[in-house]
Amino acid sequence: MNRLFSRWFGICTIQMAIASLCYAQSKTVSNKLQPPPPGITIDGDLKDWGDSLRFYNSDKQLYYTLANDQDNLYMAIRINDRSQQIRVLRAGLTLSIDTRGKKKESFSITFPVGDLSQNDPAQSAADLQAAGGDVTQENRDELMRARLTKLREIRVSGFKDIEGETITTSNTYGIKTAIDYDKDGYLVYEAAIPLKFFHADDLAKNEWAFNFKINGITRQGQNPNNPDQDGPGKAGRGGGGMAGGGGGRGGRGGGRGGRMGGGNNAPVDHSELSKSLDFWEKYYLSSK
Repeated sequence: MNRLFSRWFGICTIQMAIASLCYAQSKTVSNKLQPPPPGITIDGDLKDWGDSLRFYNSDKQLYYTLANDQDNLYMAIRINDRSQQIRVLRAGLTLSIDTRGKKKESFSITFPVGDLSQNDPAQSAADLQAAGGDVTQENRDELMRARLTKLREIRVSGFKDIEGETITTSNTYGIKTAIDYDKDGYLVYEAAIPLKFFHADDLAKNEWAFNFKINGITRQGQNPNNPDQDGPGKAGRGGGGMAGGGGGRGGRGGGRGGRMGGGNNAPVDHSELSKSLDFWEKYYLSSK
């Protein structure tokens, strides 16, 4: 009897070990980055990714992907919500990385670094209309494209090999960013950062923590930690129109035939424009 029990207990133990191993392997695979598609280009177009992004944050309802090869870390995100699009284009999206897997902004890049003194495309369109001119979708798209070409600054933090806190999209460090609208009016943001700047000894050994942050819009002279000090909703003034950020190698300002900023036609809640939105995720890098 004891012998049978011992055999049964041994079999159960082996099965449980196998199940645990399978679970751990499946968890590791889903939590491990993959190499990017061959010939990846940072141009604000998802065609290189097969028009689909690997990950989805259900809380913020955002599709995104992270990938790496031996040389670079890649990121792409697609944004449908108009309020989020406005915030990205006016205040930038910040990607922060902690190579030790902690929720600490050790390294970060922010793009685009908008100029809040620029006229908003929506306001420019309103001025055209007030002057008696017809405002067509073509007029609006042209204003968007003009804005895309002017947003070329990238703010960097934590990279000891990079001089200064601001570089341009034509920098010589190999950091690439691009932003554009797709044919459905979704805002597409891509970036690539050379891995050498992280000075990580073993890239695939530890989990890396990544933070995606859509920055809230603050007015000039406004405290970013207390955006409501100028009065509720004031931070969103002038931010109601859609604008685009250019940059990156091959970055384009056109909508590729689609209505720019037209992914979601729901009214914009301007009280949301001063609020930042962010989330953290952890992944192991690909060793390939």
